[in-house]
Amino acid sequence: MECPRSTFENLDPKKRGRVLDESLLEFAEHGYHQASVNRIVGRLGIAKGSLFQYFGSKEGLFRHLFTLALNEIKAPLKAIRDADASEPFPERLRRVFLAGAAFARSHPLIWRVYRRMTTQDDFPLRETLLVKVREEALTYFRELVEGGQARGEVRPDVQPAAAAFLIESVLDRALTAQDSPLLDAGFGLAADNEPTRQRALAALAELLCRGLAASPRKGDDADADAHHAPHADAH
Repeated sequence: MECPRSTFENLDPKKRGRVLDESLLEFAEHGYHQASVNRIVGRLGIAKGSLFQYFGSKEGLFRHLFTLALNEIKAPLKAIRDADASEPFPERLRRVFLAGAAFARSHPLIWRVYRRMTTQDDFPLRETLLVKVREEALTYFRELVEGGQARGEVRPDVQPAAAAFLIESVLDRALTAQDSPLLDAGFGLAADNEPTRQRALAALAELLCRGLAASPRKGDDADADAHHAPHADAH
């Protein structure tokens, strides 16, 4: 049966929001196995049976939360993908990195659940749900690269699937480093200062774009010529 059931959809929006917020908090703090429906309903002040009536089971509740989270992160990324066709690939990629980082920081509970899922082998639904996330991410980036190739911004010899894998891997590590000074290693992704984080993210996107670029971007030729030009004879 599809989740949630009509009994949940018919609730007052504020009450629906409370149910989802408390449930997300429980999964974020305790993982899936240790998450307690009793604690959730206790904080909500409702009967345990009500939650099962809404979602059928703890798994049904978790699946619904996961679907909501996935749709929420996809919204800004779709907006970037569907932006003005004249927007260049480097700008699109920079915006994707900034949007992904902003989502992770503004939705810490969703991000914590996701990290638990990626690092815990015994997390129920791990394979099914992570495959879905990875497939959608790689499809998104592959289409982004293919669009860049169609506009002559990305080298035609680049395999879109390989480029998508590289971009997704760099972004995933960057988002993880935001919460870990150890993984950040002083690069700036874990900095408290927002402009510093944004500069670090933009630098990563820029480096990827330079490696994928079909031809040197404006100003690059001059920089390269200056770098390789022989030094003037001091004598």
